[in-house]
Formats: sequence, structure tokens, C-alpha cells
Amino acid sequence: MRVGALPLLALSFVPLPARAAETAPPAAPHTYLIMPFENTAEDPSLEWLSTGLALTLGESLLGFGSQVVDEEDRAVLLEGNGIPPGARITLASALELGRRMRARPGLPRPDRMILGRFNVTEGDLTLSLRSIDLPTEKARAWTSRQGRLKNLLAVETTLALALAKAEGISITDSKSEVLAQQTGDLPLLAFEHYCRGMAETDSRKRLQLLRRAVQEYPGYPKAAYQAAALLVKAERWDEAAEMLKKAVSDPHPYESSFHLLSATIALQHRDPVAAEAAARRALAIAPTARGHALLGRALLARGDREAARAELQQSTATDAADPDVDDLRRALAEGAQPGRRNP
Repeated sequence: MRVGALPLLALSFVPLPARAAETAPPAAPHTYLIMPFENTAEDPSLEWLSTGLALTLGESLLGFGSQVVDEEDRAVLLEGNGIPPGARITLASALELGRRMRARPGLPRPDRMILGRFNVTEGDLTLSLRSIDLPTEKARAWTSRQGRLKNLLAVETTLALALAKAEGISITDSKSEVLAQQTGDLPLLAFEHYCRGMAETDSRKRLQLLRRAVQEYPGYPKAAYQAAALLVKAERWDEAAEMLKKAVSDPHPYESSFHLLSATIALQHRDPVAAEAAARRALAIAPTARGHALLGRALLARGDREAARAELQQSTATDAADPDVDDLRRALAEGAQPGRRNP
């Protein structure tokens, strides 16, 4: 079904010069709005790839240092404009969605939109995408990569790297290696469960699918992390701790959040030594207000109030509005152990 509910405006699309990204100086990181990929094969059994490819492409861009509009905000945008799941979106309608997202207050303002599509014929896979500069409404030409469906993740990785090159995103060898390692031997069925789980709005069903992903691929880092995050929200602390232990490596690109979750769980288990170690690992990856606040709570639990106050200053300077900052401030004022709060 082709969506035509949005007004189709007279737009001019000028492909960007192919050499521009090679010669231009490095720019500030872009913020991407990635639309669900269009299933041009119209195979209902592959509908999960529509949101799954958008999810994993977003994860790749996050790992490359870009910003990405999260899945929930994108879903709200689509639902609010009457676009059902799996609908084909015209290019003009997609741009109108981009304008509306950029006009909404209190949300990231995307300056890039990604449109994607995929086709599978007798096991042969074609993935394609194009990047659109939203402020100027200029679109690049389509970029495509082919392979066998069984090698989906390798094809998706090469497409993500091609997009990064075209967008002028600097990719180090270490980032490429991490991306390859996280997808190298991942079974397609485990990946399908992960994608279906992350697209599921019902938390119980999402947790079931993420658990199945971990069962299909023991040690699946991203699935274990996402499942543990759901368990923490439900205050199922012991189960969350066990789930995190299943991850064989830090989940890319959620490495910092993974260790912050570990620190939160350790505080609930009254293990400030483990909480401190996890918070310091998170801060070594990314200096966040939450990381400093959790470290402060761990230090306070160990009796080092002065060090905890120093972390409060660091967290306040980073983001005074972070809820964890209030938790630490309250604990210091009361002279109490850190209270319980869901991340």
C-alpha cells in the first residue's frame, strides 16, 4: 500500500556529487532519521526485516559516532501521521515526515533521513538505501549491496560502511573490526528474534523474543543487554544480573550503557566495589552524568563522602537534569545509602 495521506509538495532532488564526501573537511556528526526498509519482494515472511534493518543500521551509525532518532520517537511519528506498519512511503511523504520531526519541540532534530529497501529472490538478497539532506532536501543516489540471504549480516555491514564513506564519517579499523566481530558468526534465526523483539511494544513479548535470541546464540551481547534492561525496569534484579553474565562481550554500540546497567544492579545488590568498577569502566568509554552519579553512589556506599561529592560536581556539570544526579544529591544530603531507582 502506497501512502499518499501527506501533502505531496513540489520538491527538487539534486544528487550530491559523488566526490564531495571525499574532498570536504570532517563535519559535525549528523542526526539520522532512519525509516523502515521497504519490502519490495512483498514476502510477508520477511516483514521483520523492515524494522530490523532500520534498527541495525541505526546501531551501526551510533557506533560510528552519529546520532540516531530512536525507534520509539520514529514510531510515534509514523502512527501520528496515520502510516500503518509495512506501508510504502513515497519520497515526498517521507520528506514531509522529516519536516514534522524537525519541527517537534524537545526532540532531536534530524538533519539526515535514510530511506531503504530490500528484495529477496530465490535466496539472493539486495539491500539499498539513500541519504537525504533534510535542511536542503537534496538526495543522494541509491547505494546497493548484494549477497545471499544467509549472509544478510555481512551484506548489511558492507552497506553501513558504504553509507559512512559517502557521508564522510571517519571509520577507524578498530570500529570496523568490532562491527564485524559482533555479526560474524551470528545465526540468522537469533538475529531475527532480536529484531522482532526490539520491534515489539509489549514488554513481556519483547523479553520472550530476546530470551529466544540468547538461546539461539548463547552469549549474544545485544540481546542479553536489552533483556537485562527490561528485567531491571521490572525490578527483577537477580534475573537481570544473570542475563548480563550471559553476554560474551560488551554489546556494540551499547558498551557504556551495559556497564552502567551493571553498576545499577550491583548497587541494588549492595556491592559497591563491583558498582564502582562498572561505573569506572562506563566512564572510560563515555563521560556521562549518569556514570559520574553512579560512581558517586558507589563511593558513598563505601563511606567516601568527599569523593562522592566530587562526582556530584562532575555529574552536575555534565547534565544537571539527569535523574541519577538527584539520587546522589539526595543521598549525600541524607547521609544515607543510595536509594532504589530504576534506570
